[in-house]
Amino acid sequence: MGESPPKNGTGLTFRLADDRKLKAIYSPAGEKTPVNLGFLRHALAAGGFADLFIYDHALVELIKRYNAASQEFVYDIGEQRDGTFIIRNTPDNIEAYLTLTLPYGGKPVRAEQLHQAVRERGIVYGVLTHEIEAAVASGEVSDRLIACGIPHEPGTDAELVSFIPQMRDRQPQLMDNDIVDYRNMGEIVSVKAGDPLMRRIPPVPGKPGVNLMGKEIAPPPVKDIQFAPNLSGTVFAPDDPDLLIAAIDGQPVLVANGATVEPVIKVKTVDLSTGNLSFKGSIDIAGDVVAGMTVRASGDIFVGGVIEGSTVEAEGSIAVQGGIIGQGEARDGHGEPGHEIALVRAKGAVEALFVENAHVEAGDRIEIHGFAMQSELVAGNRIVIGQEGSSKGHIIGGSCQAVNRVQAVTLGSHAGVRTLVSVGLDPHVKEKLSTVNLKIHEKERELEELTKKLDYLTTSIHKATPEQVEQTRLAKEKLATAISELTGEKKRLQKRVELSADAQIRVERAALSGVVIAIGTKTLEIKDDVEGGVTFRLEEDAIVASP
Repeated sequence: MGESPPKNGTGLTFRLADDRKLKAIYSPAGEKTPVNLGFLRHALAAGGFADLFIYDHALVELIKRYNAASQEFVYDIGEQRDGTFIIRNTPDNIEAYLTLTLPYGGKPVRAEQLHQAVRERGIVYGVLTHEIEAAVASGEVSDRLIACGIPHEPGTDAELVSFIPQMRDRQPQLMDNDIVDYRNMGEIVSVKAGDPLMRRIPPVPGKPGVNLMGKEIAPPPVKDIQFAPNLSGTVFAPDDPDLLIAAIDGQPVLVANGATVEPVIKVKTVDLSTGNLSFKGSIDIAGDVVAGMTVRASGDIFVGGVIEGSTVEAEGSIAVQGGIIGQGEARDGHGEPGHEIALVRAKGAVEALFVENAHVEAGDRIEIHGFAMQSELVAGNRIVIGQEGSSKGHIIGGSCQAVNRVQAVTLGSHAGVRTLVSVGLDPHVKEKLSTVNLKIHEKERELEELTKKLDYLTTSIHKATPEQVEQTRLAKEKLATAISELTGEKKRLQKRVELSADAQIRVERAALSGVVIAIGTKTLEIKDDVEGGVTFRLEEDAIVASP
């Protein structure tokens, strides 16, 4: 580039000096011709200087100097610049980015320059040659990725994952009719033996990476965690040492690095403040179970006070230090259980001080230390009211049914209250047998109807579709199979109904009038008081009494 000649007598010329500066030179040449930015840009383009870098505001300043000048001056308005580049590494030296600028009348950046710069920065791994070439071809880029290492992959720390349902505050439930039920506040969180409690997920180590300098990058270390020792009520799964399971039924409790299972929950009383209780384990109640409440447990239930007009059921045994008291008759006028009675059921034993207006069932035995009045007692083994040599132990009104033995100090009362005492047959089996007989009767009636329908479909002048006939036939076969299964169950139950050979009723002091003795299918009504110790048993298909 040389020097541009004056234009229109302005006396202005432009020249690229050896120092690569673009100079504006003014030499007075008669009367000045006005100039503007458009004139100057045109003059620069005409002189071949349009590609040079023009300083900010330089042309505006040149116009001011030109208008004010009365003698020669030289003013730098721009310069020639080569293309530039910047290579930036990320702090972890995993990636490198290129920023490339275009030249201003100078030399563009060449690919060899960039590769040399990359080597000088020590980048030897993951160079993206095609990206460098593409950047040079475009001439101008900003933060283009030109080298990429392999970042390390972080591992995962070990953790303990709980399977225990989240503990929630037990609150009264709002029913559909907008009435608040203060009794049912939801179940207590509980587990059964074998239920999963917590899983340990072992740590997973990370994978190393490689940085741009070719050096391995180690992943950060991972943390391990182990179950705490001696977690009561728990064991590890036989085939999975990282799975903690419940060893017993009970209430799960989260502790540091694990969980425990408490076999018993303890409450002071069961009332509206606690709500009904349902627990997989045992329940220890220090005081009373007040009227209208319900308590259920998969283990045992201990009541330090009384059970009053409530329902208490246990898959284990039930022990009541006080009595079991209902508010009404055990049976209403229709023979159904009264709504206000106390209902107590246990698969094991039931023990109490006394029972009144209650229905008590036990899979094994019932032991009442005082008396049983106007109650229904049903036991799979024996019923004992009172203790030998004690003056307490009366059964007054209601009924007592046991498979093997009923023992009491006195049966009935001097007022002649009807009192039924029976042994020899399992009352639970009798109830099941009755239910099975009812089901057989219903299904036999259904089978008769299906047989009639099938006959109609196969002989009717209105031809039934094959699908209708097949559906009816399959339904009939299914029903016949169900009847066969029920008949088999009926036979098994009938064998269990057979009389226990040792069944007996033992009275320590007296069996009073109004008492009905039943052994197996035989009954004996006491019309005159029987004083003194006596035992009723079945001999030669008749009930006999012996001292």
